[in-house]
Amino acid sequence: KEIADLAIDHDFYVLSDEIYEKLIYDGEKHISIGSFDGMEDRTITVNGFSKSYAMTGWRIGYLAAPKEIMKGLMKVQSHSVSHPTTFVMYAALEALRQPQDFVEEMRQEFDRRRKLIVEGLRKIGFRTPTPKGAFYVFPYVGEFGTGEEVVEKLLRDAYVATTPGNAFGPGNRDYIRISYAASVENIKRALERIERALKG
Repeated sequence: KEIADLAIDHDFYVLSDEIYEKLIYDGEKHISIGSFDGMEDRTITVNGFSKSYAMTGWRIGYLAAPKEIMKGLMKVQSHSVSHPTTFVMYAALEALRQPQDFVEEMRQEFDRRRKLIVEGLRKIGFRTPTPKGAFYVFPYVGEFGTGEEVVEKLLRDAYVATTPGNAFGPGNRDYIRISYAASVENIKRALERIERALKG
């Protein structure tokens, strides 16, 4: 709401990436900024099928924006790619036509994995906030080195791939990002390897 108020007061557009709208936890609710009064004509909403429908790599998404913005975006899009592959368009349509129970089942499974990885990382000694959405954790690793140092050590000694926090801004130097879009078994194995690599 505060961002919406700023956009209205200062007359600017908001680009809202809502790709994780269906993967939220702990009773949180997704609210699109475009739904606030005065924001319909100020919001460019980007979404897709890769997260909620497990269609990663299929490169199909959608965008909603005011008409004057869409005209320019369509020119850019038409000169970069003409359209997604035909079978992918049919797959996306079918995903929308089917009952959506499977999306909730997938969300519940990610929630189970989220709880597992947060608890495991905290036991190792990482200060790990509980994420409210998506399928990544962002623990503070400063007790073990910078994010880049820890990422390198985990890859070299534990064979666990993570991402340094500074990839998401300079204020995240002592953080790493870990995906829990993996099986429960692989998450448990990764936690064991991380602990061995960092604690010996």
